Amino acid sequence: MDAPSDLGDISLGSVPVVVYAAMFGATVTGQLFGMTFDAVVLGRHVVWIPVACSVVLEALVGARLGSARARRPLTAAECWSSSAYYSIGLAAVSLPLWAWFGLSRLQGGAISARAALHAAASLGVVLGALLVATLVRYAAMVLVARRLPPRETAS
Repeated sequence: MDAPSDLGDISLGSVPVVVYAAMFGATVTGQLFGMTFDAVVLGRHVVWIPVACSVVLEALVGARLGSARARRPLTAAECWSSSAYYSIGLAAVSLPLWAWFGLSRLQGGAISARAALHAAASLGVVLGALLVATLVRYAAMVLVARRLPPRETAS
């Protein structure tokens, strides 16, 4: 078995890992763009604008780069698996950080019933938002993959 020559040869599902790395770059870019838009245009912080910008950029980058790497448009199944795997990876990194920050704010080290209920409700909202983002990213990836021709990449 030959060793992979670069990250483009390592896949998660049928999509190369490099696509997920590019999607993470799109996440950061979307967050920064959304926060800038909030500050400059709206003059206040709105949580859903950076999230929406991230999801749209993730879908665009994931579908375009995935199609370029596959040398054909991604199928709906590939778009779904890419979106789902990306969300799982993002949750694996983000949720422990979220819990750690929440626990670091406890005073006296004790968790009250009210704080536990608030944490459970917040977790439910975050997981619901993650599910919605996964579905929206999937739908946007399908639209992009079907409408844009794939790019040829150098071998």
